[in-house]
Amino acid sequence: MLTNRQQSLLNTIVEDFVESGMPVGSKALMANHQLTISPATIRAEMKRLEAQGFIEKTHTSSGRRPSVEGYKHYIRSLQQELHSDAVIIHANNHRQLAEHMAEETQYVSVITGYHRNAGLSDIHLTAFHNHLLLIVVYQNGDIDHQQIIWQKQLTQEQLTLLNRYLYERLDELNNLQLEDDFQPVDVPVEQQLLKTIISWIIRRMTTRDPVKYIAGRKFIFDSLPSNDIDAIKHTLTFIDSSALIKKLNSMNDNLVNVKIGQEIDDTLQNVSLITAPVVSEGFLGRLAVIGPVQMSYRRVFEELKAL
Repeated sequence: MLTNRQQSLLNTIVEDFVESGMPVGSKALMANHQLTISPATIRAEMKRLEAQGFIEKTHTSSGRRPSVEGYKHYIRSLQQELHSDAVIIHANNHRQLAEHMAEETQYVSVITGYHRNAGLSDIHLTAFHNHLLLIVVYQNGDIDHQQIIWQKQLTQEQLTLLNRYLYERLDELNNLQLEDDFQPVDVPVEQQLLKTIISWIIRRMTTRDPVKYIAGRKFIFDSLPSNDIDAIKHTLTFIDSSALIKKLNSMNDNLVNVKIGQEIDDTLQNVSLITAPVVSEGFLGRLAVIGPVQMSYRRVFEELKAL
């Protein structure tokens, strides 16, 4: 446990290092802040912070920089200070939200998630030789399509009757769940074909393809060291990968989560990931801010709270 004075000193060291990128020494702390303790006390407290693993020496300076544990402790303190451990973002335009967050924080911003149980607004079936093309339109404007192999060719009259049958049962289909057993009655075609169509529709309504919006890729080159080509390459690869979607969608709580380095991926030693839940009608996902471990957490948290 840190004393209040040690915590305050650690917070100051972290924020000074984030701002300048330079190791922080006791002289700089005295010169840049109106501290009520003596230089000797500062040096003694810095030694205690170093002994506990919250700050560490560098090879090129007598100053100190935060360790990973120091950043984590600082982040917990900052969340308590700003009451930002539980932030739920309500937004309908997810691409615009990602772009806004990237511009405000100067870090990469990603939104991923799923449109869950989006209501149906139209269903249309068309015949093409030895298969059928099923087109489904959702109430949020999304469109799905699927080829259905059906060896028996349908007449135009059967297609018309089937399309009418499906359209008249939109409300019933919107209320179905995956485990429900749809019992077709007065079917204008074979029941097996209709069951195949209904099964696909219900499955798509409950397990939709994930969406992903990415903004601010250019900030990777500004926030990570320009000479660390591997870090930049690994970060860009991770942002575009399905691993990021899986990582974000596994965080299904209502908390702001912060992951650092290997907590994200083995290849991202110098990267930090801040996430918060995003909800809107028919959508559940997460907003992620991706930057260096040496990122301005205060700026990101304040921006999340302002959304």
